[in-house]
Amino acid sequence: MAEKIIMPQGGQDITEGQVVQWLKSEGDEVKKGEVICEVETEKAVFEVESPADGVLLKIIVPAGQKARVLSTIGFVGAAGENVELEEEDAIEDKKITGIDVAILRKKVAAKGRGSKSQAKVSGRARKLADQKGIDISHVEGSGPKGRITEKDVLAYFETAPIPPESAAAPYESSKASAGAADIRGKSVPMTRKRKVIARRLQQSKQTIPHYYVTVTVDMTDAIQRRKEHHTKGEDDINVSINDMVVMAAAIALGEFPQVNCKLDEDNIHYLKDINIGVAVGLDDGLVVPVLPKVDTLSLQDIAKKTKELINLAKAGKQASLTAGTFTISNMGMLNVDNFVAIINPPETAILAVGSVRKNIMVASDNSFLIRDTMSMTLSADHRAIDGVLGSQFVNKIKYCLENPQILLG
Repeated sequence: MAEKIIMPQGGQDITEGQVVQWLKSEGDEVKKGEVICEVETEKAVFEVESPADGVLLKIIVPAGQKARVLSTIGFVGAAGENVELEEEDAIEDKKITGIDVAILRKKVAAKGRGSKSQAKVSGRARKLADQKGIDISHVEGSGPKGRITEKDVLAYFETAPIPPESAAAPYESSKASAGAADIRGKSVPMTRKRKVIARRLQQSKQTIPHYYVTVTVDMTDAIQRRKEHHTKGEDDINVSINDMVVMAAAIALGEFPQVNCKLDEDNIHYLKDINIGVAVGLDDGLVVPVLPKVDTLSLQDIAKKTKELINLAKAGKQASLTAGTFTISNMGMLNVDNFVAIINPPETAILAVGSVRKNIMVASDNSFLIRDTMSMTLSADHRAIDGVLGSQFVNKIKYCLENPQILLG
């Protein structure tokens, strides 16, 4: 049976993607896991792998065209296998993009359902419309008696006019060619990525009751153990301070699973996997590549995988489609003493990490010591994480960093 090639979501709050190029043509042999096309969302470029061995039977969405996330963009199967789509199949399969929306609207019109102003609206649909700035009266309902569903709002959002990609060009090209000075005194449109960042962070600050817990970490021993680790040349992997913070956070999330959660309206979902996002600042905005199941990785594995993800992000690509459960934003390399970060919904916490500084500290015998210290601030969602829990959690991270044998062995 033919297998569908699916448009990846590539991040929360992403609704569509565009096929950049197909690396295989219809009829070409493919292997399971082989990269067969590249797609681009508002945040990054993704490589899409073949779901099975066989041949590329059909390309549904050609290069240069857009499709809804999780929709079918092609098929892989046995040579000669029939994968033609019937209209009724397209209606039943909500994942077929560009077909179901058009057919669905024709069906709605043909059935002569009630006016949009009189149609009932589900709570989730109204909430989604508010988030995306959509006038609900413009949306056609496909539910019973014309009820407007969340799916209908997404369908409308897809077909609403989208600013052309070239609208972002003046800002991006000026930075690339003549430098930042060229934008002085100018008004430029936001890039698509910047629009996503703005929408999500505004939503976070408006809807999440943030609170903040700051601790100072004595990093002297961690830095020394890190140097010794590099001197030994273990696995020839350069472990960074950020890698140590990631591992310490994974240990803390394992001990305090109440922090490893997400909110969905009135429900708190405690998550099984520990997936840590590492914020990476790029010229055109912030991306957060995610390390999946960090609690199963060694420090060397974390260092290797983080470096790979960051290099992909800088190249405009992203390898992991895993949703994060916790985020670390490290500005230590930017000469920043401390800062507070905005929570990345639906996550409930984020850790801000500052630079390592030489500071005078008082020992237990009242003597003075010069130590390497680092400030960390936890931003937490008070709806899910109480202050005591947040304090215990961030202090566990501090303890792991001040006792680096836990991390390095």
